[in-house]
Amino acid sequence: MPAPAPGLQSISDLTTTSRITTGDIPPPLVGATMTIVDDKLYLFGGRLIQNRLMTNSLYILNLSEFHWRNVSEIVNVAPVESAIGDPGAEDENEMAAPPTERYFHSANAYKNSIVFFGGMGPTPNAPIPETQGQPQDLVVFDDIKVLDLERLQWRQVRIPSSPHAPKPRYAHLSSISGSKLVIIGGQDIANQYIEEISVLDLDSWQWVNSMLFEKHCGSYRSIAVSGSGQGSSIPIIGSELEPTSPTQLSPTSITSDGFPTSYLHKTPSNTSLHYTPSLRKSSSNLALKKGGAMSRLSGGPNTFGTSPPADHRSSIYRLSHVPTPVQQEEHPIYLYSNFNFTDVKRELQCLTPPQFSTQDHSQSMSGSYLPPGLRFPTGAIAGQHMLLSGTYLTSAQQTFSIWSLNLSSLVWTRIDTGTVFNTGSWNRGLLYENSNAYLVFGNKSRNLADDYQNRQTNFDHVSIVDLEAFGIYQHPPTTMTQTAQELGLSLLNDPSMADFEILTQDNQRIPVNSAILSARWPYFGALVREQEEQEIARCKQDGVEYDPTLSPKRTLSLPEPYTVVLAFLQYLYTDHLVTAQQHQSTVLSQLLLLADMYGLDRLRDLATHALHQMLNMSTAAMVYETAALSQQTGLQIRSLKVMIAAKKMLQQQQLKLQQQQAQSQSISADHVWRSNNESHHGEDPHHPPYASQPFNPYPNNPYLSQQQTIHGLFQPSPPPPLSPTSINGPPSPDYNRLSIHGAQGSTALPHPMVRNRSSLMGAMPPQHWNTEPLTPPPVSPPPLTSAPPSTAPPTATKSSFFSFPGSKNKQAATSTTNLSSSASTKSGSSGKAKVPAFASMSVMPIIAQSDAASVKSGKSGVSSGSSDAVDKKKDEQHKKEVMQKLLDSNYSMTTFSMR
Repeated sequence: MPAPAPGLQSISDLTTTSRITTGDIPPPLVGATMTIVDDKLYLFGGRLIQNRLMTNSLYILNLSEFHWRNVSEIVNVAPVESAIGDPGAEDENEMAAPPTERYFHSANAYKNSIVFFGGMGPTPNAPIPETQGQPQDLVVFDDIKVLDLERLQWRQVRIPSSPHAPKPRYAHLSSISGSKLVIIGGQDIANQYIEEISVLDLDSWQWVNSMLFEKHCGSYRSIAVSGSGQGSSIPIIGSELEPTSPTQLSPTSITSDGFPTSYLHKTPSNTSLHYTPSLRKSSSNLALKKGGAMSRLSGGPNTFGTSPPADHRSSIYRLSHVPTPVQQEEHPIYLYSNFNFTDVKRELQCLTPPQFSTQDHSQSMSGSYLPPGLRFPTGAIAGQHMLLSGTYLTSAQQTFSIWSLNLSSLVWTRIDTGTVFNTGSWNRGLLYENSNAYLVFGNKSRNLADDYQNRQTNFDHVSIVDLEAFGIYQHPPTTMTQTAQELGLSLLNDPSMADFEILTQDNQRIPVNSAILSARWPYFGALVREQEEQEIARCKQDGVEYDPTLSPKRTLSLPEPYTVVLAFLQYLYTDHLVTAQQHQSTVLSQLLLLADMYGLDRLRDLATHALHQMLNMSTAAMVYETAALSQQTGLQIRSLKVMIAAKKMLQQQQLKLQQQQAQSQSISADHVWRSNNESHHGEDPHHPPYASQPFNPYPNNPYLSQQQTIHGLFQPSPPPPLSPTSINGPPSPDYNRLSIHGAQGSTALPHPMVRNRSSLMGAMPPQHWNTEPLTPPPVSPPPLTSAPPSTAPPTATKSSFFSFPGSKNKQAATSTTNLSSSASTKSGSSGKAKVPAFASMSVMPIIAQSDAASVKSGKSGVSSGSSDAVDKKKDEQHKKEVMQKLLDSNYSMTTFSMR
């Protein structure tokens, strides 16, 4: 992606912030593990770049301040007597010591500990090479080590022998599903891939299962990820079922932004109303949101903005949650591999517990773009998405790339982070679940290609990607069952249980129970306690014992409309947004502002999540304003993206519409051209194909249409073709005879204004072509012969001086007979002479005067070759009559003939 111009910033750059780490910054390492638990990152092991020696150092990064601390010398070693596992599985070689130096091992967080397995390291008790850089004798491990995070000490693990125990390996994959640690693939000491899966029970510390897995999987090309189990909701892969009606929500509804609401696993049953806030705790430089996980409310796109029924307080959205879910939920493990980087191959398998059977979904993945070949990839599960990141290296580009896979639709989407990863060496990414951010570690001043040659990871800088800006986040968990939610709404509808009133902005009173509001609304509880303390003090002064039952019904005024206050109270009674009233766009916006005002983290997360679901072109502006006022940066950026995309789409639609209109006009012009061409050529097979009336762009304006038609008549025309019979002889009289198409047997000349003679005159001999403006071509009349007697022309109706199509001059608009020109003299081969009609053009009388002058000019050069003075005088008299008729009739269609 090219860098933006100076002074400009891409909207994608708003999603990522870079920071410098401080403290005991670890040196560049190869093959170290990084594990996030709560708000701390634990870095263990690896190989040093400087001397190529293995290490077993332990570093802790405080993610609130991004401060490193080396605790290698502080961490304790638990005594052997307190080892966990099978007491009868003592090993005579077991020692109370930290793990040996290693790299390319695995580390997974389980409860309040980190479980390490395998890796490659120096032979135990082997001497350190005297020469710096000399390789050590290496072995691969199959041991289990546990770091107790509560006591910050290493615990010894006793695991009995089992036929399911895995082979020693390194560069393998591992993931935890429920209480099971799953070890996948890896390589042995000979760098051969190990095609097996092994399962360790972390409660009994026994290897309980193993199976053949004929895939080459390793940390160089693959990832294995699963849900954290901390309230995350993972859909069944590829499941997209039809949504049901909005009043009865099912667990398979599909939201407007593509997120499914079908849950394979639910929230632990021990979740209480003591809600841990998520996504909102700020650091010094970026709003890093911390706390519990979130889950998506089960609501389809039609549930938001739906008009509530008549009884708002009885309209309930049914929730798709299991009433009593189990504590340790076993999530499926998603295994993704990419290899053959010149022609990338992608594979996706799903390991389903409890037997971890394998389903292949490699052919089901789709998207506008698919991930390129990423080296040493890392990944995680966030909400309904699987995140994938890694180093992308080509001859033209070296960068760090992040992608997301929607687990319901299996559609890939690139996470556009702007230009932050275009420079520097960014090496390793991992999910910071409590902040809903993706952390990428590296060094802003180093070269990625050089560091990749050494396989090194840098820890000097960290870039923080806000995933909520891309619609990726953990969804608010369920805190009470459906029955409890219905009971809460029923309690709100029962005035007999109320001892308090809420007065709305429109002077409506809602009876409530002060005990429920005090327990779930801290601000209200503080007000109630303060008032009670004042009443108790007053009773003491009066010498009266305080009795709360004798207190009058109290009232709290909320400056909000009734609909907003009612939705707010429904939340307080149910701890959820479950009614149609609550899911109206304007009500959701006000609920988010109330949550921000009163510090209600649970309501803030629910309202933010609902606004994410209903975000579209029509609501983007409102959501953007609400997010800005409530400081919800991720929602604000995402709504801004929607507005920009909507503007681009409208511009594209306008451009497309303009192109369609231009194409339609072109087709219409072509149709007119062909229609006129056919009408003029129907009776003359030798008529040139370029004779057509010009396109009229003013169909609704007669005057402009007339002027455009006249202007088109003055455009130059190519010369007419030669007669087929005149190539080797005289021209054919039939071919070169002057005729007006549409008038059978006519020999009349065209109107002198018609410059496009090819369309009205047919072909003429070149010697008769005229180049002078407004002058008809000179025509030599045939010898005088006896002509049939002519009849007097009928009287033409005089039309308006400014007549045009659509005017009152109906005579000119309906006549169908052509005028005759005085240049057409007596001919023995024709009957009545006719001229073309110009009623459709409505030429003005001033043009008729030009016509008369032109006719006289044309006649002045005609020599009949006859000395008959009588006939000549009659001809002159008849021409005067013709010209007078032309002047009077304004070219109306009148039939007359000339002797």
